[in-house]
Amino acid sequence: MHHFRWLLQPFTAFFAALLLILNALIGWFWYQPAMAELELANERLGSSLARTLAFDVAAPLQRQDRLSISLLLNRTSEEPLVITSSLQSTGQPLTLTSRPSNRTPEATQRFTHPVHFESELLGQVEVELDQSPTISWQRQARSSAVVFNLLALLSGIVLLYWRSQWQYRSTTQLVEQLAEQVPQWRESFTGPPEHQLRMLVSRLGDAMDRNGQILRTLATSSNDEQAERLLEQVYLAADKGSYCDVALLSVQCHNWDELSRYYEASQLQTVWAGYEQLITRVGELYGGVLLPEGFTLVFGLNDSDQYALNALCAARVLQLAAQLRQSKTLRLQPRFGYALSAGPAFVSRTTKHGLPLPMVAGDATLWLQQVTAAQPSNSIYLAEPVLQHGDVNQSIDASLIRDVTLHDGSRLEIWELDAFTGQRDRLLESQARTLLESL
Repeated sequence: MHHFRWLLQPFTAFFAALLLILNALIGWFWYQPAMAELELANERLGSSLARTLAFDVAAPLQRQDRLSISLLLNRTSEEPLVITSSLQSTGQPLTLTSRPSNRTPEATQRFTHPVHFESELLGQVEVELDQSPTISWQRQARSSAVVFNLLALLSGIVLLYWRSQWQYRSTTQLVEQLAEQVPQWRESFTGPPEHQLRMLVSRLGDAMDRNGQILRTLATSSNDEQAERLLEQVYLAADKGSYCDVALLSVQCHNWDELSRYYEASQLQTVWAGYEQLITRVGELYGGVLLPEGFTLVFGLNDSDQYALNALCAARVLQLAAQLRQSKTLRLQPRFGYALSAGPAFVSRTTKHGLPLPMVAGDATLWLQQVTAAQPSNSIYLAEPVLQHGDVNQSIDASLIRDVTLHDGSRLEIWELDAFTGQRDRLLESQARTLLESL
């Protein structure tokens, strides 16, 4: 039954009802009237032949002229549909029959008529008609109806299959995207395309009711990057929140006061928007999402196993991109510091100005605060838990900067990234150049 789901759609019932109505109309308005006309024509022909034969044989029968009677019977039997004709006399035991026909009819119909001479009853004649043409026409009509219905059914099945496949292809991409982004919706998008569309409209209607503020913000926002960032942030945090391991990358500007004195407000806004766009693009490249406050990217919300290494690569790409941009202009540019931490955190959803946004709290954020306080200007500082990830430890060289005692008495080592091992640094530099060219 699973393979025939494409038949379960409203158009199937409509087509079946249409075919049934068409068969009923053909049978009622064409087949039955045509069959009645054929039977009436046979009735009229048989009655006419019997009546004519009775009139013709009356005089010869009165004279007992057997030869004339035989000639009349044979002449009648030569008619196209006549099988035999016969005469039975009442005055004397006399029965005459025409020559036997070579045809073998499927069915026959007999017609009789009395023979009178003046007022005297002399006997009766009988004419037997062949019903094969009527039966043949009836059989052909039924065969034509069967062929018509088979062709109609085949055409309907092909049309239904093509239509369902076209609908499936047109909705598959959207359904897969929705099922991937919202796994709890997956079970809703099964069955015929019409059912999927109804469920889609219902689900989206509910989502629009709950997130009307998001839609209004997206509709009025002229910044495409801001809209993309908002859409990314909305779905990553569950409504009830969850505990998971994440990596955090904080990007801090260390010369903001100098920039505000160097640039006019509109110029500074343009320069800053370019770096904001760069940070967002790098986050998209490595699966990081900007948090509501500041330039902080969170990695690991998309179930990637290399979230810590991705965060470190993102920091290195940002560092290289900032250096390349500074080398290509003589004007003052922002100087950034990059701080990373990794660890357990509680990811929840908060509301800011009516918009749901992901929030991260836990050990990862506490350790990030300690690394940020170390002021990693133009450098990449790491909290020691980042180095506990095997893929990170095998990919970089790092130096210990300081050892910090936390408020609970535990100790946190802060390391500085020296370099990536192998050819990874060249790849990251190439990515940085590509991102700058695309801005």
